[in-house]
Amino acid sequence: MNVEKVEGPFYLLNDDLIKNEDGGKYPEFEGRTVYEVIRVQDGIAIFLEDHLDRFFRSAAYLDLPLPATAESIEDRVYRLIAANQVGEQNLKFILGKTAKGESMLWIFFTQSVYPPKNYYEEGIATSLFRIERLDPNIKLVRSDYQKAVLQERADKRVYELLLVDGNEEITEGSRTNVFFVKGKELYTPPAKAVLLGIVRKKVFEICGKRQIPINETSIPVEWIKDAEGAFVSGTGNNVLPISKIGAVAIPTMDNPVVQMIMADYAEMVRAYKEENKH
Repeated sequence: MNVEKVEGPFYLLNDDLIKNEDGGKYPEFEGRTVYEVIRVQDGIAIFLEDHLDRFFRSAAYLDLPLPATAESIEDRVYRLIAANQVGEQNLKFILGKTAKGESMLWIFFTQSVYPPKNYYEEGIATSLFRIERLDPNIKLVRSDYQKAVLQERADKRVYELLLVDGNEEITEGSRTNVFFVKGKELYTPPAKAVLLGIVRKKVFEICGKRQIPINETSIPVEWIKDAEGAFVSGTGNNVLPISKIGAVAIPTMDNPVVQMIMADYAEMVRAYKEENKH
């Protein structure tokens, strides 16, 4: 049963532009699927090349042949943006196999809720959640995980959950990567333990330019009380400061390292949009 929320007048199935009608039939996939979510801002698919690179890696991991090249997918994305006249919204790719065993690539606009401006100015509340994601490097569709996370976020009344594994170590956010600041250095869980987020990659690029050391290391839960700053990164959230983890207040909003990374990321997005105007 498909639970995807498809928005806008059109979606794409492989290379076909299809009208999104009430009660219309969406594709049904057999077996495991991979997905990718891309943020469209001002009609530009932000960091599309990075997303496509990750999407192709996910597809290869599941041995799902992609019925398209990266270039042709890029053309399709901009066809769909134009057809739906979208300024800002999330675009979703799902790749899987139909009942006949054929590869199917479904591209559509999906429900998009972005953090309000005050979350960037005041920071967000988060909570710890003891759950482990299987295959953390790959964007697999897993409805059981999504349901558990949504329920917990609602119960705790927080914007994001920080996942804790069996070693009492923080691995990532439920839909984000997480970074902590101590002194003038950043700490984040190692690449093998997390989904390699595109915004995470951009944070590494910023820190490389700024000569801010990043330590990829295990983050024990007891570190929280000594954190001088913390933030999450993700496609729908950009670089979003954390002001609270459970009952512990984090002085992120006074941290110059976090403020610099937030400003640099915003500039990176602005420059990308400028270079990719269609």
